Amino acid sequence: MVTYLQSLSPVPHAVSDIQSERMDPLADDVWDSHVTSRNDHSVFHRSAWARVLAEVYGHRPFYLRIMVSGLEAALVPLMEVQSSVTGRRGVSLPFADFAGPLWTEPRQEAAVYQVLLGLAAERKWQHLELRGGPSPTPGTGSFRTYHAHELDLSAGIAQLEQRLPASTRRSIHKAQRSGLTVTVGRDPHDMMKFYQLHGRTRRRHGLPPQSFGFFQAISRHLIEPGLGEILLAHLGGTAVAGAVFFHSGDRAVYKFGASDKAHWDLRPNHLVMWKAIQHLVETGCRSLHFGRTSEADAGLIRFKNSWACVDGSLSYFRYHTGRLAWIADGNPPTESLPLVFGHLPISLNRIAGCLIYPHLD
Repeated sequence: MVTYLQSLSPVPHAVSDIQSERMDPLADDVWDSHVTSRNDHSVFHRSAWARVLAEVYGHRPFYLRIMVSGLEAALVPLMEVQSSVTGRRGVSLPFADFAGPLWTEPRQEAAVYQVLLGLAAERKWQHLELRGGPSPTPGTGSFRTYHAHELDLSAGIAQLEQRLPASTRRSIHKAQRSGLTVTVGRDPHDMMKFYQLHGRTRRRHGLPPQSFGFFQAISRHLIEPGLGEILLAHLGGTAVAGAVFFHSGDRAVYKFGASDKAHWDLRPNHLVMWKAIQHLVETGCRSLHFGRTSEADAGLIRFKNSWACVDGSLSYFRYHTGRLAWIADGNPPTESLPLVFGHLPISLNRIAGCLIYPHLD
């Protein structure tokens, strides 16, 4: 852990007496001790996610505890992504659905953003991106906006089942009668089975998968230490659907889902989700976030809505250092290329993923 006194570029309403303490989440447990004491943290804020990103992609952590007049104002996890193709930027956090600042004193937002924008200028980042949280300044538009479904688990299984739409209950019952079985595990072999399903699912969606090394790192740093589980639906001895869930404290996140389309008529995805909900309730989780969903993904939105979730929004904010302004983008990027990745063999899609994802975030 190092004290990092920021050299700050001028911003509106600059605040004096600010100190930024830079913590190294890869070195010790000090960062986690601050984060896990807060009810609003997510698993992505923890050092385990930083370890995955640093190990697989070499991203450099800039995890900050920002104080004003000696009192904590916010905890901000940032990773510096450096690429010869896509440039250098600061992101909170790469490949995380949400991991924005954790506010201790929101009234000190001017001081916090003074530090963050100063760091962006000092590191010569093309932009600074914050994923989740309130607007940085009044009237600032989001750079991206996604659906964000969340399910309150505190009512218990009986009440949750009663709240499900009749169609969802029918799908669960059909899956239960079909001979499917669901396992909950943390074994690396479970991750291998999931990754095989994941590769086929990504190909169907016109996307390359991230490397198996990325999923091995997730298994090593999150799943095996107890910060998540892998659920697999089997028909006989074959895995036909699966999902990966993370959790920290009493908050869980649905991070990855995959399935074999040939068995969709048995509703394996519904059984996996229902078993996951049961497991999370039994282990003390009180909320399940279903991750971000693009407005264009109508099928996934329908699936998430079928669990009686609250459908909210999740905003990403981006500061462009060249323009000295927070920017909005009315044209979300194309996230899939079905004419390319939808037709390549899975082995070539995996190679493409290994080449592409080090430059993305």
